[in-house]
Amino acid sequence: MEIVWNERSKKPTGAALARALGKNKKHWDAIDEHVANGCEGLECEWKFYGAKHGWTYKVTRRKKAVLYMIPHGKTFTASMALREKAIEAARGSNLPRELVAEIEAAKAYPEGRPARIEVTSQKKVGIVKKLIAIKLEN
Repeated sequence: MEIVWNERSKKPTGAALARALGKNKKHWDAIDEHVANGCEGLECEWKFYGAKHGWTYKVTRRKKAVLYMIPHGKTFTASMALREKAIEAARGSNLPRELVAEIEAAKAYPEGRPARIEVTSQKKVGIVKKLIAIKLEN
């Protein structure tokens, strides 16, 4: 996975993000808009996690991570950790079965099991929005 920004001194800007993501910038904007206006109490900020990982867009609620958006190449990954209650809700949702199975099979960490979506389409944006709702409700 290509790291787009791996220098602490070069915090991403909107224009730089548009150049990096190309046509997928609209998907980033759709998720960012949803988080900013569709979900109460969320805060967003760019965080630098070292040269190996670069800059990541972090969404939090009451200082707890809700979502990470990681730009790379011409696309980005939306990632979050889901606890058992949220995974159970995902099982009962209309999320793709293969995604739910992938989450269930992922290694469990103290903050939950990782759910990662490579966002390349409007359909994937919908999946990310659904996962955010499940995480916030559970």
